[in-house]
Amino acid sequence: MSRGASAAVSPRAVAVASRRTEKKSEALARRILGDILARRLRPGSMLPPEAAMLDEYDVGRTTLREALRILEVQGMLTIRPGPGGGPVVAEGGSRGYARTSSLFFQAGGVRLIDVLEARRHLEPVIARLAAENRDRPGAARVEAAVALLESGDTGTAAFREAGRRLLDAIADMAGQPVLGLFCRALDEVASERMQRLAFPPGRRAEAAAQLAAVGRAVLRGNAAAAERLMREHMADHNRCASESRNGGVRSVVAWG
Repeated sequence: MSRGASAAVSPRAVAVASRRTEKKSEALARRILGDILARRLRPGSMLPPEAAMLDEYDVGRTTLREALRILEVQGMLTIRPGPGGGPVVAEGGSRGYARTSSLFFQAGGVRLIDVLEARRHLEPVIARLAAENRDRPGAARVEAAVALLESGDTGTAAFREAGRRLLDAIADMAGQPVLGLFCRALDEVASERMQRLAFPPGRRAEAAAQLAAVGRAVLRGNAAAAERLMREHMADHNRCASESRNGGVRSVVAWG
């Protein structure tokens, strides 16, 4: 082989090299997470005391604490302070994923309107999939959310709760956990950064009716209608958000 030629590097060799350069704390964080999953520890479960973990993993205190901090930042653990405290298994759902995503959004200059537009494209797909894959437990949740939307209560908290319940139920019934997690995370990012709801009080009754219609289409198994109605609802949502002076939709998403 000539000096200028390069030998092919196998994916396995790249993976091995990557693991060799991985920090001890990162490797330990990976092990701890693997053990949490293998032991099927539920959210709220305490991990062993520090002394026990030092003995189990055969590492130094600094490495252990840094590994736990990595998992805390990623939303996999919470650290309870004080006597009797320590690492506790967290929910590990969309909130932690949303927080991590917001870091990359800020670094990439992603604006809030970009997040809303991503939802405008994804939510209709989720609605269509839910209509195609509906099941009894999911249908019961959708029916309950539709009832809330049709109750006539358009107060801020009630409207937000009813909408969130419907979107969560639809995301679960779609049977696509990756898309569902991504949609929930985008919703977390958007809702936490908008100073007001996209729909002003005078528009909430109409928005509630739109969402209820989406839910009804899902329950009927009408995938085309569910997708179309959700697309129309999201378009109205983004239009109202763009017109609001308090939404800040043109600002870059801040990490947090």
